[in-house]
Amino acid sequence: MKRTVHTDAAIIGGGIAGLWLLNALRGAGYGAVLLESHRLGSRQTLASQGMIHGGLKYALGGLPSRASETIASMPGRWRACLDGDGELDLSSLKPASEHTYLFAEASGLGPLSALLASKVLQSGAQRLQAEEFPALLRTEAFKGVVYRLNDFVLDPVRLTERLANLGAPHLYRAPQIDRIHDGADSARIEIGNLRIACRRLILAAGAGNEALLQRLGLPVAMQRRPLQQVVVRHPTAGPAFGPFFGHCLTDLKGAEPRLTITSHQSERGGPWLWCVGGRLATGGTERSVAKQREFARSELSACVPWIDWREAEIECFRVDRAEPQQDRGQRPDEAFAEVQSSCIVCWPTKLTLTPDLGQKVLAFMPPPEHPEFPALDLPPATVGDPPWTT
Repeated sequence: MKRTVHTDAAIIGGGIAGLWLLNALRGAGYGAVLLESHRLGSRQTLASQGMIHGGLKYALGGLPSRASETIASMPGRWRACLDGDGELDLSSLKPASEHTYLFAEASGLGPLSALLASKVLQSGAQRLQAEEFPALLRTEAFKGVVYRLNDFVLDPVRLTERLANLGAPHLYRAPQIDRIHDGADSARIEIGNLRIACRRLILAAGAGNEALLQRLGLPVAMQRRPLQQVVVRHPTAGPAFGPFFGHCLTDLKGAEPRLTITSHQSERGGPWLWCVGGRLATGGTERSVAKQREFARSELSACVPWIDWREAEIECFRVDRAEPQQDRGQRPDEAFAEVQSSCIVCWPTKLTLTPDLGQKVLAFMPPPEHPEFPALDLPPATVGDPPWTT
């Protein structure tokens, strides 16, 4: 005999999308449960650099894009959550950095200089004087320009932990789903002797959505845009290799920053490391690990030449950005949510767009009928580890 429990929504996937949606639904009066096959955040979310940005970096190509317009309101919505007045209460979460920076050698900006000046005025960012530079750039060896953006940075581990605490005890680990069925008005999930009957089945599993869509026979296509990001540890650089959050635009080619740098600690109070993305990561997918390490060392030497990078320890990790299929595999402009029968298929496409995803999914939900959800005989889902600790 199977035990059947009823709920308004069952969410598959415990990354930023699933965790946000679980809490948003419960806050709106819905009964909801989340099932994660591995550990919370362990695919894309904990590999994120955590930047909550307003889209200025998307305008670096010179033309406004739909993405830059869609994303412009996101920092304000996240700020409201951090202040305890937004869609979710994240008031106990403090930003890893209140600002991010754009920097470039003055001779390396070229025609981008005039564009940056105009975009900065529109965004409310500021060009800094030398005495206002962040510590990394406060050296006579740097002869360039620095802009301070209103974008801020959240530690992806702390963010995942906060959302998991808010969602407890409705987070469960389910390594294998025996059966999954999608009907016109409801769906069913079977795990051993447990049957979960839900009015909406929400697929929020990132790259895992691909197999779920095939299993359910739903006509939604997914794409993957891979990255090979770099983790840098520097045992001898001293204070110069401290926390920094920003983008290098020196000799920029195209609309993507040459380097995007965020700083993290493997353990609280431990030494800092850099996670480096940008064009280095998107262009590194065809390189071997050895070639990517070599190229990263040369890029760091070109962009931050006043640090000796020969002693730096450089590691690489790969991650696939999972998204709805786009023409020519381009980056989606906004969060994606689509109803298929009783399923809602969704991808946030970027961490910063998660509140937009929550709003879209809530618009697809019928009125709640099962606000309470009983405890399940499944192990609890726990938060995973970021790639730089493993």
